[in-house]
Amino acid sequence: MTAVPRRMLVLGGGPVGVEMAQAVRRFGGEVALIEGAPNLLPRESGPLGEALAEVLRRDGIELFLGVRAAAARRENGEYVLDLGASGELRGDRLLVATGRRPRVDNIGLETVGVNADGRGVPVDSRLRASERLWAVGDITGIWPLTHVGKYQGEVVASNILGEPREADYDAVPRVVFTDPQAAAAGATDGRFSGTARLSELAKTETYTRAYAESNGFLTLLADGKRLTGAYALGPEAGEWLQQATLAIRARVPIEVLRDTIQPFPTFSEIYVEALKSLRGQIAATQQPVDVAAR
Repeated sequence: MTAVPRRMLVLGGGPVGVEMAQAVRRFGGEVALIEGAPNLLPRESGPLGEALAEVLRRDGIELFLGVRAAAARRENGEYVLDLGASGELRGDRLLVATGRRPRVDNIGLETVGVNADGRGVPVDSRLRASERLWAVGDITGIWPLTHVGKYQGEVVASNILGEPREADYDAVPRVVFTDPQAAAAGATDGRFSGTARLSELAKTETYTRAYAESNGFLTLLADGKRLTGAYALGPEAGEWLQQATLAIRARVPIEVLRDTIQPFPTFSEIYVEALKSLRGQIAATQQPVDVAAR
C-alpha cells in the first residue's frame, strides 16, 4: 500500500489479520475484520482472543466473529464480501489473511524419498525428512514462526555435526504484535489455571492510570506440579511471558516459581498474583475428604 485505505476489509482474525487491522485503523482508515471462528486468534485460548477483541473494538475496528465469507467480487471499484445472512461488506482494499500452506506439490520431493502431505514435509524429532536430508521452517508444518525455524536450524546443525539433538515444542512462544501485545506459550488449556489482572499491579499506581484501566492479564496453566502453558495481554507481554516459556521448558516446579523474587515495579510482578490464584485452585482439589462427615 502506498496510501492509507479509506476502508479495508480483513478476512481472517489470526496474528497477521489483527496486526494489520490495528495498524491501518491507527493510521486513520476504517477497518472491518471477518473471522469464521467465534474468537480472534482461534488457535489460542478463548479468553486471549476475547480480550484482544475488546481492544480492537475500542480502536473502532468492526469485528464480525463466527461469520464466514461466502463469496467475494469487485464492483464499482470496490471489493465486496458476501457474508450470507450477515449481509455484505464493502471496502477499497481487501486483505486475505487466512493462513498459509507449504508448496510441496510437483517439485520432485518424491525423487528424494519424501512423501509430503497437506501440512508439508514430515520430519522426525531430529528434523530428518529422509536419508541425509533435513527440513527446517514452515515447510515442516510445525509452528510456522520465524523463531521456530531458527530453532530448528540449530537442531539440524547439531545433528549434522554429530551432536544428537531432538526438537522440543512443549514451550513454543507466540507473540501477536498488537498494542497491547497478545502472547502465549506452551499448551492452550490445562487442568488448573490461575489469572491475575494487570490493573491489580502496584506498577499501575506507581506510574499511570493507563494500566489501571486496561484489560490486560496473565493466565497460567498447570498440571498440578508444573506449568504447562500461559497466555497474556499487556504492554510488551511477549517479553515478560518468557518467564513462563522457560518455566514450561525447564519443567520448573510451581513451588520454585512461587519462591522466585519479582522486581518492583515491573510487569513481571503479575506472576506473584497469578501463582497465588493457580495454587489456590490446585489446593481446592486436594483438600482431605472427611470420611466421618460422609
